[in-house]
Amino acid sequence: MTKYPIKMQLKDIQTFKTAQIRVGSIFKMTFYPKDGVTPKGKSSISRTKYFVIAGIDTNGNYVGVSLINTDVNINFARTIAPFQLCIYPEKYDFLKGRYRYVDCYVIRDIEKSRIRQNAEYIGCLEEDDIEKVRTLLKTSPVMDTKTIKQYNL
Repeated sequence: MTKYPIKMQLKDIQTFKTAQIRVGSIFKMTFYPKDGVTPKGKSSISRTKYFVIAGIDTNGNYVGVSLINTDVNINFARTIAPFQLCIYPEKYDFLKGRYRYVDCYVIRDIEKSRIRQNAEYIGCLEEDDIEKVRTLLKTSPVMDTKTIKQYNL
């Protein structure tokens, strides 16, 4: 056993992160209005969000993700509430004692390379929650057959 902590090289970190880009993995990354995420605050241009990978396209270049939100948007609750999966802090330490909601109403496309370069790996959903996310996405009224097939939901 070594006396000093093992330092990971940048290439090792990138390799690890790439290996973690799979269905159920949770990452944290900065999103912008072009991603369909509204910044909070008047002078903000971006917003950092947690997200879960719901599927990867057949070419492996794009990832379909569901955002993890603190609350369900009350303005759209009637429409989207049935497609929000509550995840519990007892199961996931990164929630820091707060209940959160995986938005399974809509799936967002993110380039895999962007995740490798800009996202922080957090952990992974448990298998039962992964299945719930995928089921809710498939039944969402805004999901089309092409997207469901594209991400192998």
